Amino acid sequence: MSIRLAESDIDQLAARARRISGTPTGVARELIRSGLTDGDPFTQAERLLKIERHLAVLSQDLRGVMTAADGHSHSLEHIEVMFDALLKALGGEVEPLEARHA
Repeated sequence: MSIRLAESDIDQLAARARRISGTPTGVARELIRSGLTDGDPFTQAERLLKIERHLAVLSQDLRGVMTAADGHSHSLEHIEVMFDALLKALGGEVEPLEARHA
C-alpha cells in the first residue's frame, strides 16, 4: 500500500520519530494501526502486552547467552593454564613438587 503525504505531514512524522528514536515509517505504521483499531485502548493494550512478552523472551535469551559465554570464558582460561603447564613440562621447566607446595 502506498500513501502520499503532504510535505508538512512528512516533517511532522520525522519530528515525532526523532523524539521517540524511531523512524518516520515506523511512526506512520503505528499511527495507521492505531487508527485501524479506532483508538480502542483494549486493543492497543493487548498489542503493548504482546510487545512486552517478546521483549521478555529476548531478555531471557540474552541472559542465557551471557551465562553460556561466561562459562566458556572460564573453561578457556582453565585450558590456557593447562596448556602453559604442558608447554613448560615439555620444555623441562617443571618445578619439583616440593617447590610448588611450599
